Amino acid sequence: MRPLSAAQVLALWDAGQTRHPIDRALLALALAMPEEAPDELADRPVGWREVNLLALRNATFGSALDGYAPCPSCGALMEFGLDGKALLDGLPAPDSNARIALDGQQWRLPSSRDQAVIIAAPDPETAVDWLLDRCRIAESDASDTPTVNRKKGPKMKCSPALIGDIEAHMAALDPAADIRLGMRCTDCGHAWDAVLDIGNCFWDELGTRARQLLEAVHRLAGAYGWREAEILALSPARRAAYLNMIG
Repeated sequence: MRPLSAAQVLALWDAGQTRHPIDRALLALALAMPEEAPDELADRPVGWREVNLLALRNATFGSALDGYAPCPSCGALMEFGLDGKALLDGLPAPDSNARIALDGQQWRLPSSRDQAVIIAAPDPETAVDWLLDRCRIAESDASDTPTVNRKKGPKMKCSPALIGDIEAHMAALDPAADIRLGMRCTDCGHAWDAVLDIGNCFWDELGTRARQLLEAVHRLAGAYGWREAEILALSPARRAAYLNMIG
């Protein structure tokens, strides 16, 4: 995965300001993977998106991945530090054609498009119903095209036991879709599993880098009269050298 250029960082940051986090992630991948059809990116499994976004994040910002998570018991912020490369190496990309066969039915893995649809669900239980309905493979569909929820409730209600089995199989087939970190609060001692949101981590780092670039453009344009495109075309080393010279 090639890193984003300075111009691409600013373009992505600008375009993603008013977008949902799912759309931001897909925008980033569309920019970094021009060989992929943009419309098809949303139909890939969630873990595929997360694995490739992590690869792009590592390439652009380096392997060190630092963040924090609030303790659900006392609210204290607990910092964590990860090796992004080691994390990526331990996350296999899911098979887009994987199927889960249970109780005489089949389901595929959820995609970004599925996640975007269930955002409108009124409660978590309905969101699960909608998601499983979208991912269910219709028996009459030889092409394995999933059924589509019409926001009127699922066509076939799954029992709690079946839902649990499906979720377990999905987690096994696509572990990157739900990355969790074992955390322990140093203030109150509470232990919990924190969700690692690669998209949020990437966007936070992108915002920091974008602001640094804008400051560099502002200072160098004022000192030398260069245009933004000319400044962004400089290598990071040359840009830093010029910034040091103007103080």
